[in-house]
Amino acid sequence: MTMHKILTMMSCLMMAVTAMAQQSPWSYGIQAGLTAHTTTSTLSDNFKGCVGFTAGITADWQRLRLKADVTYGQPSFKNRNMYSVYDAKGRDAQLNAVANASHVGLSAQVGYTVARMGRLSITPAAGLYYSRYSWRLNDIEWDTDEQGEEYFKVTDTHNTSQGRISWIASVDLDIRLHDAYTDVLGTQQRLRSSLRITPWVTHISHKSVVPSVSGLQLGVNVVYSGLLSSLVP
Repeated sequence: MTMHKILTMMSCLMMAVTAMAQQSPWSYGIQAGLTAHTTTSTLSDNFKGCVGFTAGITADWQRLRLKADVTYGQPSFKNRNMYSVYDAKGRDAQLNAVANASHVGLSAQVGYTVARMGRLSITPAAGLYYSRYSWRLNDIEWDTDEQGEEYFKVTDTHNTSQGRISWIASVDLDIRLHDAYTDVLGTQQRLRSSLRITPWVTHISHKSVVPSVSGLQLGVNVVYSGLLSSLVP
């Protein structure tokens, strides 16, 4: 095969890929920003809400949306002995070793854009959500000092966590900020920047704490969203 034929084949392949990209109805990109949530029912007996960070990816096909997000925050405790571990005298035998837990949330959702009004688009979505609280625990023993005052000493420190897969529902409110155009990928592309405000709700239950708890996480994400799409000539 001659070099001329190789170059011709490569040129045809590049033209075919370019044509496919130009005709693609997909938009894809990232989002990143802040998240905040609160807890309800008995779940709030153990954990407070918190403010944290969130980031993720989005792929839109016409009005259909696929998205995945990760959130991270450090909620404080409302219960210092969640496993209800006590000694023979009914005193705490286990206490949280830190002031805050670490909370990670992972979500994967499918949505559909139901309205586009000027710069605003509205996309309800639903899917699966994995919530995980993790923190360190101290095992303690009680003693009495020379003045007869009780005090505790730490005998061991170890990690614990509570994880749960559940449903999640959300609504993306995308407010378009501006569009930028580029041909850096070989075809003309549009980068659409938006402010995305997403209220969301999920149900969480923890069976292994004593007593068991359950409730809702009610949250909102405020992020920058950048979606790249190929333009049909």
